[in-house]
Amino acid sequence: MLRTLLRSSIVLLLAGCAATATYPPTAGNATVTANTPPLPQVIASSLRYAQQRGNPNEQLVFNLPPNTLQSAWDEVGRRLGDGCRPMTAADKDAYTVRQVRINGGKAEVDIVYPSPEGVYQIMTVHLDGGFGTDYRPMYVQRWLIPSKQQAFNPPASGPWSETPSGSGPGEIEDPTADSRAAAPAAPAAKH
Repeated sequence: MLRTLLRSSIVLLLAGCAATATYPPTAGNATVTANTPPLPQVIASSLRYAQQRGNPNEQLVFNLPPNTLQSAWDEVGRRLGDGCRPMTAADKDAYTVRQVRINGGKAEVDIVYPSPEGVYQIMTVHLDGGFGTDYRPMYVQRWLIPSKQQAFNPPASGPWSETPSGSGPGEIEDPTADSRAAAPAAPAAKH
């Protein structure tokens, strides 16, 4: 009886120590950077799994969320290995990580990908893992809602770089929009 109680206590203790995090950080969740373990491993595993289910015959070009540190880009690239590369400003298509959610032994990664039909869509890769083990992709949930083409998010040099103004994170700004329409009117001159 004592042995069973001790084992149950250890399991509950380890489950209580499981990390809960969202990247990019959201209100109410732990603030982490993309190079905080296990995020690089979760991101790399998700990107490879998504590419295998999306368009396996093309080279994997990946794009990470805005303001992701250069060290995280390097670590994800190292984990992906040969046959992949980070997105550059010259690229049109890439597998773009929008958000990573880790809750204990479960993780979810939202990825915008170019379908073979040329439409951008979202898939969520679901992973299982835990303390001391790698997270393994289990299945993909495809969302049949079209997404906008994703812009290149250059690596950040510091952990808290400012988000550039303009369109929302990861979205290409509409070049046909008239920027003068949004400018405030000059105050009338007083005589």
